[in-house]
Amino acid sequence: MFNQNPFTVKVIQFSGCGGPKYGLKVEAVRVGLNAQKSGDVGRIMIVAITDGRANISLKRSTDPEAAAASDAPRPSTQELKDEILEVAGKIYKAGMSLLVIDTENKFVSTGFAKEIARVAQGKYYYLPNASDAVISSTTREALSALKNS
Repeated sequence: MFNQNPFTVKVIQFSGCGGPKYGLKVEAVRVGLNAQKSGDVGRIMIVAITDGRANISLKRSTDPEAAAASDAPRPSTQELKDEILEVAGKIYKAGMSLLVIDTENKFVSTGFAKEIARVAQGKYYYLPNASDAVISSTTREALSALKNS
């Protein structure tokens, strides 16, 4: 997230290794909106590193009781995708930028990560098997481009 000073970057890191990453994206939006309201930042970029597969619903990722209930019906893949695209649309409507780094293998690619970026009118990079250094460099370039726009 960018401070009012165009040369200051405020980074909030979320990690979700093996967990409900969709809920983290929603939380990133909430943190960004709160930072905007408080005047702490001027511009916000959310960086989503994803394999493009929707696998956990928002309710399961944000509601501990729903996550624990084994008898709860699983939403369809399309319902999961619709939830994620709805969040992507909200990111755009809130005036935030979205950088989507797609790590999905091209042989099983669904193209969904690209769709997320399109709906949010964000930047999309396809970086399968990229090292931490490549992902970091790509993110820095995107942040620099946003600061200069």
